[in-house]
Amino acid sequence: MLESDSDNNSPLDLWYQERHNDEVSFGLHVKKVLHSSQSPFQRVDVFESTGFGRVLTLDGLMMCSDRDEFVYHEMISHVPLLVHPNPKRVLVIGGGDGGTLREVLRHDCVEEAVLCEIDGEVVEAARQFFPALAFGLNHPRAKVHIGDGVEFVKKSAAGVFDIVIVDSTDPIGPGVGLFSGEFYREVKRILAPGGIVMAQCESPWENKFDLAKVYGNLKDAFTSVYSMVGSIPSYPYGFWSWGFASDNQHPFHKIDLERARAIEKASKYYNVDIHRGAFALPNFLRQKLANVVENA
Repeated sequence: MLESDSDNNSPLDLWYQERHNDEVSFGLHVKKVLHSSQSPFQRVDVFESTGFGRVLTLDGLMMCSDRDEFVYHEMISHVPLLVHPNPKRVLVIGGGDGGTLREVLRHDCVEEAVLCEIDGEVVEAARQFFPALAFGLNHPRAKVHIGDGVEFVKKSAAGVFDIVIVDSTDPIGPGVGLFSGEFYREVKRILAPGGIVMAQCESPWENKFDLAKVYGNLKDAFTSVYSMVGSIPSYPYGFWSWGFASDNQHPFHKIDLERARAIEKASKYYNVDIHRGAFALPNFLRQKLANVVENA
C-alpha cells in the first residue's frame, strides 16, 4: 500500500510499504503514482520509485519492478525451456505483465506461446507503462487470452502443450486455485509426453504459506518435483523459489547447451552455472521440503 510520512501528503513523503507480517515490511520511496484502478479482481497500481524504477503492485503486493524483474522472468522461463528437448507450444498461466512471455519467445523453437491472464487491466497496464516487459504480448507467435487460468486448463485438449509455466500471484484471491492439487493434475493432462510444469512457489522464508503443501500439491500430480531458488531483492525476504515438475525430465542433467549459450548473451541473470546451482538448496529449506522434492 502507499503511505505518506507527513500530514500534508507531500509527494516527496510518499512510500510504498508491503508488510510481510507484524514484524517485517519492505518499503520503496515513491516519486510519482502513474496508475491506480480497481479491476473486477484486484487493485492495480503502477508507480515510479526512487530506487527500483517503475513498479507494478496488485492489491498492494509487489509483482515486478524495472530493477530486478529479469531474475524472476528469466529463471521461470529458461530453465524448463532449455531442459525440454523440443519445446514448441508453451502455456503461461498468469504473467499478465508480459515478462515471462517475453523470455519464452526468445526461444526460436517455440512455435506458439499462449498467455492466459485473468485480469485484462494488468495486461493493459503493462502495455502502457512497461513496454520492455510487454514486448511479447504483441508478438506474432503469441496468443493472449483474458480469462480464468483454471477454466482454461480444464477446457484445453489433452497433450497440447510441451511446457506449462504457472506465473501466478500468491495463493490468495485470484491466484488461490492455481496452487491446488486438482489444478496440477489438469495441467499434467494437457502436457504432451515429456512435458514440464514450472511454477512460482513463494519465499522459503515466508511462514504464512505451508511451503511443503505448496510443493506437495505438485508432487501429487508428478513423479518428480524439484525446488529452485534465486535472489529477487524486491520480493518478500529477497529470496524466492520455483517448482520444477515432470514425470521424466530432470532439471539440469540435459541442458541444451547450444541454445543456452545463445540465451545467455542477452540475459542479465540466467547462465548455465546459475541454472545448475539454483537447485542447490540451503539446509533449512531441505528440512521444510523433506520427502516432497527430489533435491531436499
